[in-house]
Parts: sequence; structure tokens; C-alpha cells
Amino acid sequence: MSATRTFHWKVFVSFYVALSFLTLAVSGLVLYVAPPGRIANWSVWTLGALSKAQWQSVHTIVALLFLVAAGFHLYFNWKVLMAYLRSKLVEGLRMKRELAAATAAAVLLLTVSIAGVPPFSTVMAFGEGVKNSWSTSATEPPLPHAELLSIEKLADSVKIPAEKIIANLEKNGIPVESPTVTIGQLAERHHLSPQQVYEKIQSGDAKPKVSVLQGGGWGRMTVEQLCERAGITVDTGLDRLRAQGLEATGSTGLRELGTRLGKSPIDAAKIIVGPDAEFPSTAEHKPGSSGRSDGGER
Repeated sequence: MSATRTFHWKVFVSFYVALSFLTLAVSGLVLYVAPPGRIANWSVWTLGALSKAQWQSVHTIVALLFLVAAGFHLYFNWKVLMAYLRSKLVEGLRMKRELAAATAAAVLLLTVSIAGVPPFSTVMAFGEGVKNSWSTSATEPPLPHAELLSIEKLADSVKIPAEKIIANLEKNGIPVESPTVTIGQLAERHHLSPQQVYEKIQSGDAKPKVSVLQGGGWGRMTVEQLCERAGITVDTGLDRLRAQGLEATGSTGLRELGTRLGKSPIDAAKIIVGPDAEFPSTAEHKPGSSGRSDGGER
């Protein structure tokens, strides 16, 4: 019989580092194009059978373990690495122009990335555009992260009596044991998305009376998306911006307009939809409340 082969930890770590790098690349790309949390959680968005929250877990946990594995990789290859660095350092110091150019390039890339200078800002803008493309009147919740609201709190927000909500849910085969149960909990128990539960709530004459301008995610919206949500034409919105000295197109983001105004995205939204629109009060967007500002997206 042949002797049992020794397990090579050094080889194991090398393979693990390589596979972790590939996993981080894939999960990072998925999160780059994934919809905002308010949409992903409401419609139970998935890609490759994983939800956004699961992709986030994969990315975070693998990244942490990648750092641990990288530490072991350095430990196993320390002598070789130091010998390589010493030889390259001596060689590099002889090439002062190349060293200076590489240093300047690194500092320049860091500076323009922070400043958001094209074409680097274009990469971020493209990602925002893809994320925004998931937002439609059908996929937007009545309030940001409405899946976290209890029946009684949702009833207060959409102006439908809690009794009516419970009756509609039970009529559609979703028993409600308490008005304190959340929309998300009901969805999970019945293998539905919170969006599907909300559709059952609206059956019959139970129509929500929440303003189309309630909610959040302003910084992620484009002019066109806001106009659709507010029920006005894009031309009307653009005309109102021009009256304030702001040139834009339908694809211009509210965050960009807010920056040009020196204010927040919601201030740009108020210009587009007009002075008579009903926006959420500041209190509805405090940290920890059921509503979230666009900065609180998951």
C-alpha cells in the first residue's frame, strides 16, 4: 500500500486565494449593477438564484476570508517574497524616471477618482444608470423598505384601514394573526415577495392614498424616472429646470442636479414636479425611521 500523501497547506492557500479572487470579482460585478435595496427587497430581486442580500453576504465574508488567506500566503512565501522585493527594489531605484512616473500616475488616479473626473466618473455614472433602470412604478414600494412596516403602520401610511388590509389578505389566503406582523414576515411565510403581498392588500376597493412622491431614493433617480413617478411629461420637468437656469436631459440624475444647485437631490425634485407637490417631511427620513433617504440605500 502506498503511504498517504501529505496535505500541502501552502498549495491549498494558493488555490483558495485564486478562487476567492474570482468570487470577489463576480460578486463585485453583480453588486455594481444590482438595484437599490428598497427595490431589491421589495420585489425579491435575484440573480443566479441569489438575492442582493445574499450576494452582499458572499462578497463581505469571502473578502474577509481572502484577507486571512492572503496573510497565510505571505507567511508561506515570506522568504521568496522578500528576496524578490530586495532585488526589484535595488533595480527599481536605478530607474528613477520610471519610479517617479509610476508614483505620479498612482497619485493622479487616486485624485481624479475622488474628484469624479471623467472618464472615471463615467464608470460610476454607468453603474448608477444600470441600478436606476430597475426602478419602475411597478417595482417601487409605496415607501422605502415598506417590507419592514407592520400592518398597522402600513395602514397609517397608505390610508387604508388596518381591518380592511387584514380582510383582503385573509380573503387571498394570507391569515394575519396580529396587526403588528410585518409585510416582510408575511411574504416569507407564504413564499411571496413583499410586492405580491402588497398587491393582495390593494384588491377590491382598497386603494392606497399615499402620494406618488412619498418615499426616497431621490439621488438615484433620473429626471425621466421622477417625471414618470409624478405623472408629468419629461418636457414639463425639463422646462421647470430651465426656468431655474439648469440645463438637463431625461437621463440626468437628481444627485447631479442637487450638486449643481448646492443643495440636496430632493430640492432638485421639488423644482421638477412643481411647488404644489407633497413631499415627505424631514422627520420621515430620520435615521432609524421606516423611510430612508437616498443615502441610506442598501
